[in-house]
Amino acid sequence: MHLLRGLQLMVGFSELIHGCIQFDFSREVSFSDNAQVIGTYPGSSKDELFGICASRCTNDIRCNAIDICSENLKCKLIRGWTPLTPGSISEGVCQRFQMKCRDGYFFDRRNESCIQHYICDFESHPESTCFLSASPSNIIWARKSGPTGSSGTGPTSAYRGLYYKYIETSSGANGDKAILESSGAFQAKTYCLTMYYHMYGGTINTLTIRTQKGNNAAIDRWTLSGNQGDFWHHLSGVNLPLDSQTKIIIEATKGSSYTGDIAIDYVELWPFACP
Repeated sequence: MHLLRGLQLMVGFSELIHGCIQFDFSREVSFSDNAQVIGTYPGSSKDELFGICASRCTNDIRCNAIDICSENLKCKLIRGWTPLTPGSISEGVCQRFQMKCRDGYFFDRRNESCIQHYICDFESHPESTCFLSASPSNIIWARKSGPTGSSGTGPTSAYRGLYYKYIETSSGANGDKAILESSGAFQAKTYCLTMYYHMYGGTINTLTIRTQKGNNAAIDRWTLSGNQGDFWHHLSGVNLPLDSQTKIIIEATKGSSYTGDIAIDYVELWPFACP
């Protein structure tokens, strides 16, 4: 196999399996981080875990990374690309090894090439890897660091990094909407959208993900309403059939009072269907 042909790797601590696939240490993660996990396997030591999951990863064309969780004596196969931004590690620290491309891309085993991966983490403005931009609407998605301005609603901090986006509901009318839309053209295939969302407050209304082709009516792909508690939730994947004429819409609707702040963070669009 020549899986590394043409791939520019960021070289760190490396392990070679059968001399053909290189796994580079990227960061520590929590054992509970289950985004894009293909499978989980037990072992008795770190070396054994690496061998168990590395060999399975080489035989599964979907696999681009492995997690070695020594404390839990488990390893995991990971599909896709994982960013380097540290997350909240609350239990069982694992080490992630992956095949890495330059920022905004990940190594597609099927095509043996680095392909684009869209991500909006709101840490900078503008963002070169973000696929969403604001659309004219009654209220806006505001970029924010730290707690929102009202008590009893909204997050106190971003899920990852320092910044997130949210709707401020202290002003405006019940039913006002804030809209983010994709601005680029996509290849004709099914993509997977993942993100973190925070919907805490007594008058939380609705968060919706839609697609719209041309001037056709928009189609709801995922929607959630009401108070979801004072913590970040992970939306593990929504399949979105896209093409050059179809756009993605993320819409938040204001509730009846100031306790309706809705926030999102770390929105990712993967160039394949959700597993």
